[in-house]
Amino acid sequence: MKYYTLILLILLLSCRQEVEWSPISNWDQLNDFPGEARASATSFVYQDKAFICLGRSGPREGFLNDLWQYDSQTDQWTRKTDFPGAPRVKAVGAVVGDKAYVGLGAIAPYEGNQFSDFWEYDIPTDTWKQVASFPGPAKNDLFYAVIDGCIYMTEGYTATQFNSDTYKYDPATDTWTQLKNCPVKRTGTAGFAIGKDLYVGTGYDIDRYKDFYCYHTETDSWNRVADLPAVRVLSKGITIGGRGYIMLGRYWNGSLNGGRLLADVVSYDPLTDKWTKCGDFPGGGRQNIVAFTLNEKGYIVGGEDDDERKADVWVFQP
Repeated sequence: MKYYTLILLILLLSCRQEVEWSPISNWDQLNDFPGEARASATSFVYQDKAFICLGRSGPREGFLNDLWQYDSQTDQWTRKTDFPGAPRVKAVGAVVGDKAYVGLGAIAPYEGNQFSDFWEYDIPTDTWKQVASFPGPAKNDLFYAVIDGCIYMTEGYTATQFNSDTYKYDPATDTWTQLKNCPVKRTGTAGFAIGKDLYVGTGYDIDRYKDFYCYHTETDSWNRVADLPAVRVLSKGITIGGRGYIMLGRYWNGSLNGGRLLADVVSYDPLTDKWTKCGDFPGGGRQNIVAFTLNEKGYIVGGEDDDERKADVWVFQP
């Protein structure tokens, strides 16, 4: 009996994914965000400034349309011209050239209140105008990233279903192109862009996941890469120094108010196709954060735990 128990233990250990350990030790807390504490907001980065807009101040209410600019040199925030569309959460927000593009998203009740509009924000002049709407079903909570002057987006949730469709928006021509679908349909995913490739994974449909996929923009093709060490939903991803980082979120056990909040950070190396555990965020477990990279540093703003929305701001440098 002991012999068989030993064999079983060896087999189980051999099946475990080997994950390295390299904790981030230099977290710093900055001045709080001066707007309303919020979750499910949208961010984008232009030169040495970051911008935050939209989100919600309550559990399912308090939808916002304000826009704020962050100066990392002075650790100060400045309010800019409000987003002219409807207030919303989980919208797309990305920069190409001197323009930011914001759109899609949702407002509660989420069943039937999705958006497909798309807006261009001229950053130097602080002005907005509407551009071509997203051609697919209105939806929210997509993964998106910019590569070679185009905004790529995939997955998300409509009023009735999880999605795998993938699109590219070209601001130079104000046109949308449908690409090859992601291999899985889900929402609440997280990801990052490295080089000319997109990496996206985790999230949920009727279950929750830890699988990860790479989309190759040059060949319009997908392949599966190494799984994340553990399942999670409602996380955020950023890129620093050629590595991807997935941060915080929730371990989901069947209800988005169930499970437990996560405070950990993991990083992905595309050269080795391996994940590294980077320790815990000192601000505590939370979901629906804002995260962005500015001057090769990672920033976390806001989000929510099970009791409240947050306004704290943190920075780290791997």
